[in-house]
Amino acid sequence: MTEPVLFNATLGGSAALLSAAAWALSSILFRRLGDEASPSGMNLGKCIIGTLALGAILAFTGMQLVSLRDFIYLGLSGLLGIALGDTLFFMALMNLGPRLALLLGALGPVFTVVMALLFLGERPSLQVWGGIAATLAGVNWVIWESVPKEAVERGHRMKGIWYGVLSIFCNSAGIILAKAGVSSVSALEGSFIRFFWGMLGLLAAGVFAGQLKAWLAPFSDKGRMRLLMSAVLVAIFGGFWMFMLALKHIDASVAVVLNETAPLFVLPMAWFMLKEKISPRSIVGAVIAVAGIVLIFIN
Repeated sequence: MTEPVLFNATLGGSAALLSAAAWALSSILFRRLGDEASPSGMNLGKCIIGTLALGAILAFTGMQLVSLRDFIYLGLSGLLGIALGDTLFFMALMNLGPRLALLLGALGPVFTVVMALLFLGERPSLQVWGGIAATLAGVNWVIWESVPKEAVERGHRMKGIWYGVLSIFCNSAGIILAKAGVSSVSALEGSFIRFFWGMLGLLAAGVFAGQLKAWLAPFSDKGRMRLLMSAVLVAIFGGFWMFMLALKHIDASVAVVLNETAPLFVLPMAWFMLKEKISPRSIVGAVIAVAGIVLIFIN
Protein backbone atom coordinates (compact mmCIF):
# COMPACT_ATOMS: atom_id res chain seq x y z
CA MET A 1 0.00 0.00 0.00
CA THR A 2 1.49 3.34 -1.07
CA GLU A 3 1.86 6.16 1.44
CA PRO A 4 -1.00 8.37 0.08
CA VAL A 5 -3.37 5.38 0.01
CA LEU A 6 -2.40 4.42 3.56
CA PHE A 7 -2.91 8.02 4.69
CA ASN A 8 -6.37 8.16 3.10
CA ALA A 9 -7.37 4.83 4.63
CA THR A 10 -6.18 5.89 8.09
CA LEU A 11 -7.78 9.34 7.90
CA GLY A 12 -11.06 8.02 6.47
CA GLY A 13 -11.32 5.15 8.94
CA SER A 14 -10.54 7.40 11.90
CA ALA A 15 -13.12 9.95 10.73
CA ALA A 16 -15.82 7.27 10.41
CA LEU A 17 -15.13 5.98 13.91
CA LEU A 18 -15.13 9.52 15.33
CA SER A 19 -18.48 10.03 13.61
CA ALA A 20 -19.89 6.95 15.35
CA ALA A 21 -18.55 8.17 18.70
CA ALA A 22 -20.15 11.58 18.09
CA TRP A 23 -23.57 10.03 17.41
CA ALA A 24 -23.25 8.04 20.64
CA LEU A 25 -22.23 11.11 22.66
CA SER A 26 -25.00 13.30 21.22
CA SER A 27 -27.57 10.61 22.12
CA ILE A 28 -26.41 10.69 25.74
CA LEU A 29 -26.56 14.50 25.80
CA PHE A 30 -30.08 14.45 24.36
CA ARG A 31 -31.07 11.84 26.95
CA ARG A 32 -29.93 14.17 29.72
CA LEU A 33 -31.84 17.04 28.16
CA GLY A 34 -34.96 14.88 27.87
CA ASP A 35 -35.50 15.00 31.63
CA GLU A 36 -36.52 18.65 31.22
CA ALA A 37 -37.71 18.95 27.61
CA SER A 38 -40.21 17.05 25.46
CA PRO A 39 -39.09 14.94 22.46
CA SER A 40 -40.87 17.33 20.08
CA GLY A 41 -39.23 20.32 21.75
CA MET A 42 -35.77 18.76 21.56
CA ASN A 43 -36.26 17.92 17.90
CA LEU A 44 -37.52 21.40 17.06
CA GLY A 45 -34.58 22.97 18.88
CA LYS A 46 -32.23 20.62 17.04
CA CYS A 47 -33.75 21.57 13.69
CA ILE A 48 -33.58 25.31 14.37
CA ILE A 49 -29.93 25.19 15.45
CA GLY A 50 -29.04 22.76 12.66
CA THR A 51 -30.72 24.92 10.01
CA LEU A 52 -28.94 28.05 11.25
CA ALA A 53 -25.55 26.32 11.49
CA LEU A 54 -25.73 24.70 8.05
CA GLY A 55 -27.19 27.89 6.57
CA ALA A 56 -24.29 29.92 7.96
CA ILE A 57 -21.81 27.57 6.29
CA LEU A 58 -23.67 27.73 2.97
CA ALA A 59 -23.65 31.53 3.20
CA PHE A 60 -19.85 31.33 2.89
CA THR A 61 -19.54 28.39 0.50
CA GLY A 62 -22.49 29.27 -1.73
CA MET A 63 -25.51 27.19 -2.69
CA GLN A 64 -26.37 26.17 -6.22
CA LEU A 65 -29.86 26.24 -7.71
CA VAL A 66 -31.86 23.14 -6.76
CA SER A 67 -34.42 21.64 -9.11
CA LEU A 68 -38.05 21.63 -7.95
CA ARG A 69 -38.09 17.81 -8.11
CA ASP A 70 -35.06 17.44 -5.83
CA PHE A 71 -36.35 20.15 -3.49
CA ILE A 72 -39.65 18.30 -3.06
CA TYR A 73 -38.01 14.89 -2.56
CA LEU A 74 -35.56 16.29 0.00
CA GLY A 75 -38.38 18.19 1.67
CA LEU A 76 -40.52 15.09 2.02
CA SER A 77 -37.44 13.28 3.31
CA GLY A 78 -36.97 16.00 5.94
CA LEU A 79 -40.60 15.88 7.02
CA LEU A 80 -40.69 12.10 7.31
CA GLY A 81 -37.14 11.34 8.42
CA ILE A 82 -36.31 14.36 10.59
CA ALA A 83 -39.56 15.95 11.78
CA LEU A 84 -41.36 12.66 12.47
CA GLY A 85 -38.57 10.06 12.56
CA ASP A 86 -36.25 11.95 14.91
CA THR A 87 -39.12 12.88 17.23
CA LEU A 88 -39.96 9.20 17.50
CA PHE A 89 -36.27 8.44 18.11
CA PHE A 90 -36.21 10.91 21.00
CA MET A 91 -39.33 9.23 22.39
CA ALA A 92 -37.54 5.87 22.16
CA LEU A 93 -34.46 7.44 23.74
CA MET A 94 -36.46 8.57 26.76
CA ASN A 95 -38.04 5.14 27.26
CA LEU A 96 -35.06 2.90 26.45
CA GLY A 97 -32.01 5.06 27.17
CA PRO A 98 -29.22 5.73 24.64
CA ARG A 99 -27.70 2.25 24.84
CA LEU A 100 -30.82 0.34 23.76
CA ALA A 101 -32.13 3.10 21.49
CA LEU A 102 -28.91 3.15 19.45
CA LEU A 103 -28.78 -0.63 19.34
CA LEU A 104 -32.36 -0.72 18.09
CA GLY A 105 -31.26 1.82 15.49
CA ALA A 106 -28.93 -0.84 14.10
CA LEU A 107 -32.05 -2.22 12.43
CA GLY A 108 -32.01 0.83 10.15
CA PRO A 109 -29.89 -0.82 7.43
CA VAL A 110 -32.23 -3.83 7.56
CA PHE A 111 -35.28 -1.63 6.93
CA THR A 112 -33.41 0.23 4.18
CA VAL A 113 -32.49 -3.01 2.39
CA VAL A 114 -36.09 -4.26 2.57
CA MET A 115 -37.53 -0.95 1.35
CA ALA A 116 -34.97 -0.80 -1.47
CA LEU A 117 -36.11 -4.33 -2.43
CA LEU A 118 -39.77 -3.29 -2.46
CA PHE A 119 -39.53 0.15 -4.02
CA LEU A 120 -36.24 0.34 -5.93
CA GLY A 121 -36.14 -3.21 -7.29
CA GLU A 122 -32.78 -4.03 -5.65
CA ARG A 123 -32.00 -7.72 -5.09
CA PRO A 124 -30.03 -8.45 -1.89
CA SER A 125 -27.51 -11.31 -1.98
CA LEU A 126 -27.48 -14.32 0.34
CA GLN A 127 -24.71 -12.63 2.34
CA VAL A 128 -26.91 -9.57 2.89
CA TRP A 129 -29.76 -11.77 4.12
CA GLY A 130 -27.27 -13.43 6.50
CA GLY A 131 -26.29 -9.99 7.79
CA ILE A 132 -29.94 -9.11 8.31
CA ALA A 133 -30.45 -12.30 10.32
CA ALA A 134 -27.38 -11.59 12.49
CA THR A 135 -28.45 -8.00 13.14
CA LEU A 136 -31.97 -9.05 14.08
CA ALA A 137 -30.60 -11.76 16.38
CA GLY A 138 -28.15 -9.43 18.14
CA VAL A 139 -30.71 -6.67 18.70
CA ASN A 140 -33.41 -9.11 19.80
CA TRP A 141 -31.08 -10.79 22.30
CA VAL A 142 -30.23 -7.52 24.04
CA ILE A 143 -33.67 -5.89 23.81
CA TRP A 144 -35.31 -8.79 25.64
CA GLU A 145 -32.65 -9.02 28.33
CA SER A 146 -34.14 -9.04 31.82
CA VAL A 147 -34.63 -5.53 33.22
CA PRO A 148 -35.39 -4.11 36.67
CA LYS A 149 -38.93 -4.86 37.80
CA GLU A 150 -39.96 -1.21 38.05
CA ALA A 151 -38.99 -0.53 34.42
CA VAL A 152 -41.12 -3.45 33.24
CA GLU A 153 -44.09 -2.27 35.29
CA ARG A 154 -43.94 1.18 33.74
CA GLY A 155 -44.04 -0.37 30.31
CA HIS A 156 -41.10 1.76 29.21
CA ARG A 157 -39.41 -0.97 27.23
CA MET A 158 -42.35 -1.94 25.01
CA LYS A 159 -43.25 1.71 24.37
CA GLY A 160 -39.63 2.46 23.56
CA ILE A 161 -39.41 -0.47 21.15
CA TRP A 162 -42.51 0.67 19.28
CA TYR A 163 -41.27 4.24 19.08
CA GLY A 164 -37.87 2.99 17.94
CA VAL A 165 -39.28 0.73 15.22
CA LEU A 166 -41.52 3.53 13.91
CA SER A 167 -38.52 5.87 13.97
CA ILE A 168 -36.45 3.41 11.94
CA PHE A 169 -39.25 3.02 9.41
CA CYS A 170 -39.56 6.81 9.00
CA ASN A 171 -35.80 7.31 8.72
CA SER A 172 -35.42 4.46 6.23
CA ALA A 173 -38.21 5.93 4.10
CA GLY A 174 -36.51 9.30 4.44
CA ILE A 175 -33.26 7.82 3.14
CA ILE A 176 -35.03 6.38 0.11
CA LEU A 177 -36.58 9.79 -0.62
CA ALA A 178 -33.25 11.54 -0.04
CA LYS A 179 -31.52 9.21 -2.50
CA ALA A 180 -34.07 10.25 -5.10
CA GLY A 181 -33.45 13.92 -4.36
CA VAL A 182 -29.66 14.30 -4.25
CA SER A 183 -29.01 14.06 -7.99
CA SER A 184 -28.21 17.77 -8.36
CA VAL A 185 -27.17 18.88 -4.86
CA SER A 186 -24.23 18.34 -2.52
CA ALA A 187 -24.52 16.47 0.76
CA LEU A 188 -24.29 19.77 2.66
CA GLU A 189 -27.05 21.39 0.62
CA GLY A 190 -29.22 18.30 0.87
CA SER A 191 -28.80 18.24 4.65
CA PHE A 192 -29.71 21.93 4.90
CA ILE A 193 -32.88 21.42 2.87
CA ARG A 194 -33.89 18.40 4.98
CA PHE A 195 -33.26 20.29 8.25
CA PHE A 196 -35.17 23.32 6.93
CA TRP A 197 -38.22 21.26 5.97
CA GLY A 198 -38.03 19.35 9.25
CA MET A 199 -38.03 22.66 11.12
CA LEU A 200 -41.02 23.95 9.15
CA GLY A 201 -42.92 20.72 9.75
CA LEU A 202 -42.37 20.86 13.51
CA LEU A 203 -43.22 24.57 13.69
CA ALA A 204 -46.48 23.88 11.86
CA ALA A 205 -47.26 20.91 14.13
CA GLY A 206 -46.54 22.98 17.23
CA VAL A 207 -48.79 25.83 16.09
CA PHE A 208 -51.58 23.46 15.06
CA ALA A 209 -51.43 21.59 18.40
CA GLY A 210 -51.08 24.80 20.41
CA GLN A 211 -47.89 23.40 21.96
CA LEU A 212 -45.19 25.53 20.33
CA LYS A 213 -44.60 27.74 23.37
CA ALA A 214 -44.53 24.72 25.70
CA TRP A 215 -42.04 22.90 23.44
CA LEU A 216 -39.60 25.83 23.43
CA ALA A 217 -40.12 27.03 27.03
CA PRO A 218 -37.50 24.70 28.61
CA PHE A 219 -34.77 26.30 26.50
CA SER A 220 -35.25 29.70 28.11
CA ASP A 221 -32.97 28.24 30.78
CA LYS A 222 -29.36 28.98 29.81
CA GLY A 223 -28.09 25.64 31.10
CA ARG A 224 -30.56 23.65 28.99
CA MET A 225 -29.85 25.82 25.97
CA ARG A 226 -26.12 25.15 26.31
CA LEU A 227 -26.80 21.42 26.60
CA LEU A 228 -29.04 21.51 23.50
CA MET A 229 -26.44 23.42 21.48
CA SER A 230 -23.72 21.02 22.61
CA ALA A 231 -25.78 17.98 21.58
CA VAL A 232 -26.70 19.46 18.19
CA LEU A 233 -23.19 20.68 17.37
CA VAL A 234 -21.68 17.33 18.35
CA ALA A 235 -24.21 15.59 16.09
CA ILE A 236 -23.71 17.94 13.13
CA PHE A 237 -20.00 18.73 13.22
CA GLY A 238 -18.91 15.47 14.85
CA GLY A 239 -21.36 13.00 13.37
CA PHE A 240 -22.13 14.63 10.02
CA TRP A 241 -18.84 16.28 9.09
CA MET A 242 -16.67 13.37 10.19
CA PHE A 243 -18.83 11.03 8.15
CA MET A 244 -18.51 13.29 5.09
CA LEU A 245 -14.72 13.30 5.58
CA ALA A 246 -14.76 9.51 5.78
CA LEU A 247 -16.73 9.24 2.53
CA LYS A 248 -14.12 11.42 0.83
CA HIS A 249 -11.19 9.17 1.75
CA ILE A 250 -12.52 5.59 1.91
CA ASP A 251 -15.16 3.48 0.17
CA ALA A 252 -18.73 4.35 1.11
CA SER A 253 -19.51 0.79 2.24
CA VAL A 254 -16.56 0.79 4.65
CA ALA A 255 -17.47 4.25 5.95
CA VAL A 256 -21.07 3.18 6.60
CA VAL A 257 -19.99 0.05 8.46
CA LEU A 258 -17.56 1.95 10.71
CA ASN A 259 -20.18 4.65 11.31
CA GLU A 260 -22.67 2.00 12.45
CA THR A 261 -20.43 1.09 15.42
CA ALA A 262 -22.20 3.73 17.54
CA PRO A 263 -23.92 0.99 19.64
CA LEU A 264 -20.43 -0.14 20.71
CA PHE A 265 -19.20 3.36 21.56
CA VAL A 266 -22.28 4.12 23.64
CA LEU A 267 -21.64 1.19 26.01
CA PRO A 268 -18.69 2.77 27.91
CA MET A 269 -20.25 6.24 27.59
CA ALA A 270 -23.53 5.09 29.15
CA TRP A 271 -21.61 3.33 31.91
CA PHE A 272 -19.47 6.40 32.67
CA MET A 273 -21.91 9.29 32.09
CA LEU A 274 -25.29 7.74 32.99
CA LYS A 275 -24.06 5.08 35.44
CA GLU A 276 -25.88 2.34 33.52
CA LYS A 277 -24.98 -1.27 34.26
CA ILE A 278 -23.55 -2.99 31.17
CA SER A 279 -23.99 -6.77 31.14
CA PRO A 280 -21.88 -9.25 29.12
CA ARG A 281 -25.06 -10.08 27.19
CA SER A 282 -25.38 -6.43 26.13
CA ILE A 283 -21.81 -6.38 24.84
CA VAL A 284 -22.11 -9.66 22.93
CA GLY A 285 -25.47 -8.70 21.43
CA ALA A 286 -24.13 -5.33 20.26
CA VAL A 287 -21.10 -7.00 18.65
CA ILE A 288 -23.35 -9.52 16.84
CA ALA A 289 -25.62 -6.73 15.58
CA VAL A 290 -22.67 -4.69 14.27
CA ALA A 291 -21.20 -7.83 12.66
CA GLY A 292 -24.49 -8.26 10.84
CA ILE A 293 -24.24 -4.70 9.54
CA VAL A 294 -20.74 -5.50 8.26
CA LEU A 295 -22.15 -8.43 6.27
CA ILE A 296 -24.87 -6.20 4.83
CA PHE A 297 -22.52 -3.50 3.53
CA ILE A 298 -19.31 -5.42 2.76
CA ASN A 299 -20.94 -7.35 -0.04
